[in-house]
Amino acid sequence: MFCKNEIEEYLQKDTNRKPVIMTSIDEVTFVIKPTEDTVGDYPDNWHQIASTLSEIIANKLSLPILFGNYIPLKTPPAGYTDGFTFQDLPYYFAIAWHQTNFTMGIILKFSASALSQYKSSYQDLNGKSIDVHNMAQLLDEDYYELRLSRIDFAVDYFNYKLTVNDLYQGLKTKQYIITNNKGRKNISKISAQEVNGYAQTVYIGSKKKNINALLRIYNKYQEQLDNQGRYMHLTKFCDSWIRMEASYKGTYSNQILALLLTLESSEDLSKLIVNKILDKYCFYKSTNGEALDVTSDLMKSMGDFPALESLSSRNNDLMATILYLMKGSGFYPLLWKIETIWGTEARNYFIIRLVQEYDANYVPNPDVGIWLSKFGDKLSNLNFKDLLEDAFQIFYQKNNINPKNSAKNNKNDVAD
Repeated sequence: MFCKNEIEEYLQKDTNRKPVIMTSIDEVTFVIKPTEDTVGDYPDNWHQIASTLSEIIANKLSLPILFGNYIPLKTPPAGYTDGFTFQDLPYYFAIAWHQTNFTMGIILKFSASALSQYKSSYQDLNGKSIDVHNMAQLLDEDYYELRLSRIDFAVDYFNYKLTVNDLYQGLKTKQYIITNNKGRKNISKISAQEVNGYAQTVYIGSKKKNINALLRIYNKYQEQLDNQGRYMHLTKFCDSWIRMEASYKGTYSNQILALLLTLESSEDLSKLIVNKILDKYCFYKSTNGEALDVTSDLMKSMGDFPALESLSSRNNDLMATILYLMKGSGFYPLLWKIETIWGTEARNYFIIRLVQEYDANYVPNPDVGIWLSKFGDKLSNLNFKDLLEDAFQIFYQKNNINPKNSAKNNKNDVAD
């Protein structure tokens, strides 16, 4: 198992062109969420606070030293209004914020090329490597909340005989199956981009915006040749090059952030990448249950980390109640009727009055006590805001809703 800064030397020396695997992080998007310590009693000054805090964030990663002067951002990430990039960074990178909506935080978005350039420039300047776990540790502070909006884990297979089309056809004909790390079948949608009936890229999962996980499998060798990519020179040293790229967002990416903050080395990071690929995507032959080489070889370097969990899976009863409240209970239609007849102020008063009535007179029955004794301790370890926003995401997906307001932006941090 190799990291990106080691693979070129190995491939050059390996004249027999044996199968070998490389792990890396392709792209990453952080979000800095303001807290009371960040904005205090002056949220109206958010634009000034955001501008100052963004420069502090940039300096934490040595960005001005590496890439020169700040320049205005011509194309902020979706939903953001203001920001900057750097004069000497030729690839898409953004530090951005919304001029008035401080709840969206400050986004720090590295495209794949920008992240690669940053790591290379940092090593040239400092004589030591840096990767995303180091970046997360540099950014982590008590006076704001660090979030991970998106992270793409990549596993590159050099000189493997299996082709993208072989894998797709095997999945299509059910010769191969996909399971998670517990052996549970992955029932995600499988699709492909085909040219003359030959699969060039395979997707495991939905490409819709609100989905927390998506696996893309493609011919990296051909992609580098077609686009004259940054790593096209590696094609001279291998016969084939297939990439698996797992993109994690939302609930999953923030669980990954917690793990990144504990890592001590690039070797630990490589083990985490392998673990999180296998967490969701293990490939087996359906006839005898034998793992494909792309899975069995990964398992040799799998680290020991907690499995990724959807918050909804941790308590379906609570999630179902929240979803029922939004659709089926009549609560939303009731709010609409009140607002239409008496206005927004009346609607808000109604909600406040309900809370007051709950505080004053609600007495839980014994069933509630039984439920709390069963689930309360486990749920108390979760972030309630994450749990609630996860409910909204499920609600949007089940009802085919494309959220139009900032509530959606607060969850997914909009940049992706």
